[in-house]
Amino acid sequence: MAFKRFLCLVGAIVLGSASAACAVKQPPRPADTLAAVLPATTVVPPEWLATTGLDGAVVTDWVRTFQDAQLEALVDEGLQHNLDLRAAAARIDGAAALATAARSLLYPQLTAEGLAGVVHRDGTNERSGLVLGASWELDLWGRVRAAGASADARRDATAADLLAARQSVAALVATLWYETTATERLRATASTAATVYEDLLGLVRKRNEVGQVSGQDVALAGADLDRVRQRERAFATSLQQIARSLEVLVGRYPAAELALAPDLPPVPPPVPDGLPSELLERRPDLAAAERRVAAAFHAVQSAKAARLPRFTLTGGGGRSSSELIRIVGASTSFWRLGLEMFAPIFLGGALQAQVDLATADQEAAMALFGQAALRAFSEVEGSLAGEQLLADQQRYLESVLAQDSEALRLGRLRYDTGATDLLDVLQLQARQLDTQFSLVTIRNDRLANRIALHLALGGGFLAAQP
Repeated sequence: MAFKRFLCLVGAIVLGSASAACAVKQPPRPADTLAAVLPATTVVPPEWLATTGLDGAVVTDWVRTFQDAQLEALVDEGLQHNLDLRAAAARIDGAAALATAARSLLYPQLTAEGLAGVVHRDGTNERSGLVLGASWELDLWGRVRAAGASADARRDATAADLLAARQSVAALVATLWYETTATERLRATASTAATVYEDLLGLVRKRNEVGQVSGQDVALAGADLDRVRQRERAFATSLQQIARSLEVLVGRYPAAELALAPDLPPVPPPVPDGLPSELLERRPDLAAAERRVAAAFHAVQSAKAARLPRFTLTGGGGRSSSELIRIVGASTSFWRLGLEMFAPIFLGGALQAQVDLATADQEAAMALFGQAALRAFSEVEGSLAGEQLLADQQRYLESVLAQDSEALRLGRLRYDTGATDLLDVLQLQARQLDTQFSLVTIRNDRLANRIALHLALGGGFLAAQP
């Protein structure tokens, strides 16, 4: 009769546990979390303020839009061999193992214990036995399920971190690749300028020999030649540093032996920019921040449930033999079945402190998510605005270069006829060279801004996962 009452009690608890399985609360949606954490005066607009005006989905395979086979090969190499990405992938395995461990208490725990030996006390007695044990915590209040959900969310955040790292590596590879090309173009421009200044210095020396110009003109021409030579060496130094950084990024030895592109490509046509509300779902770094909010949310639920009683089904059975058992003629087989209850009554405030700690972690995670979202909005708006502003700068510089080149041509003609002095020619030459340097820089800036825009929008790329 007592056994039947025990079975009825266990059945009621198991049914109650099954019905309570749906009681684990779910974290709020990312948009609701953002609305809750941002100041009331901060309003996210429905569309980007500095929009491209193009409708459509955000470009995912953005690397191919540059139509650069060398870039595509370097990005793929970096995604396959970058050691930081390998470490990030390993962290996913660790997070998955922690999630498995957190959910292990949802299943019955089985153990086995064996014994074989002798006991010497007024003689030698042999003892042997094998005991199988089982226990299963009935997760009535969702403590274990909430802890498992928290671990799952942390695993998902780690996976999103890997995706964000992959996108960052791809963007950094592309940026450094075009920076090497731009730096080489700057070095080549400085080298060309040195040839021009060498010709000017030779002309000035000849005129100085016949008394047409003073020694001051010779000194000025020589100083400008050495100045542009120093500039060429500085660009060569920067080129080696950038090339080595790129080689390390893709897993190569930093030998500065990278094969460079002949020139910078044109900036691809404008791309669709999507909507601000879509950014929370698309950018992996924001997904990681949101998953950490979810992990903290579930941790709070688990900490609160830990204050309630725990019920555990226990059972076991086996065989045990010894000299004493044989003497009294007792059975060597046995089994047991029971229901254990653990209820915390007074632990000095430790459990409430765990709730307070989890709540503080949740508030911090929400604040970090809101800050990450604002930073992401800023990156998109800044890159979108830079698209037009940098294009305007390039157009103006191209016009300036054309006018500087014409002014220099006319100035050298006047110098050849003695209508002007060398200082005017050198000044015109310096103006043209500075414009050439600025034009190469702005072309590279436009490419870097486009790469930053793709990264800010959360665009991915088609490449093999590690």
